[in-house]
Amino acid sequence: MYKAVLFDCDGVLVDSEILATRALHRSVQTLGLPYSEQEVAETFTGHSFPDCVAMVEERLGKPIPDMNGFMEDNRRFSEQLMRTELITMPGIERVLAQLTHPFALVTNSRTFELELKLSVTGLDVYFPSARRFDSQKLAVSKPDPAIYQRAAEQIGMDIRDCLVIEDSVPGLTAATQAGATVWAYRPHASEQQLRDFGVDRVFHNWSDFSLPDGPRGPLA
Repeated sequence: MYKAVLFDCDGVLVDSEILATRALHRSVQTLGLPYSEQEVAETFTGHSFPDCVAMVEERLGKPIPDMNGFMEDNRRFSEQLMRTELITMPGIERVLAQLTHPFALVTNSRTFELELKLSVTGLDVYFPSARRFDSQKLAVSKPDPAIYQRAAEQIGMDIRDCLVIEDSVPGLTAATQAGATVWAYRPHASEQQLRDFGVDRVFHNWSDFSLPDGPRGPLA
């Protein structure tokens, strides 16, 4: 029985992945890489930004010229999109407002990105700083399972008692390898991948989300 719920952020709480794809597509175009937006989505969705940079450099075959300029351009355009177009996933506010289990979020976003996403969408009221775990705060990123293990430890939980809601392949990898029970929401994974991960449930609408009553634990 689950004692706590750990939510991914992008594509689970907020509809940010399409915006991040547009920003990264614009950035890689400045490097002359012939990625389409669809290819950017398929290649980079769910990965931390440092991992994305490493993947871009591998494709380039060399370090990114003017790394500071590349990162600043991406940050500026991404922030503009998030401030003007970011919305929550339909129905998630109702779920969070009614959820009686303790919950937190675990994301590959950087700290300033997460703060922006939560404040713009109003979800910050559900996730005070003690319930936010990003790749900078924990010094690890998905697909490394340590990100979920460390988050669970910091809220006083055993990851094996946690339910994780994920959508991306890196996130599903981290959560399942950490030992959590995992449900996939609108997953970016094939049916075979989901079977290989051992995902317990797949759903596409927050109206279909419900948890059985059972023993719970308070957040530390």
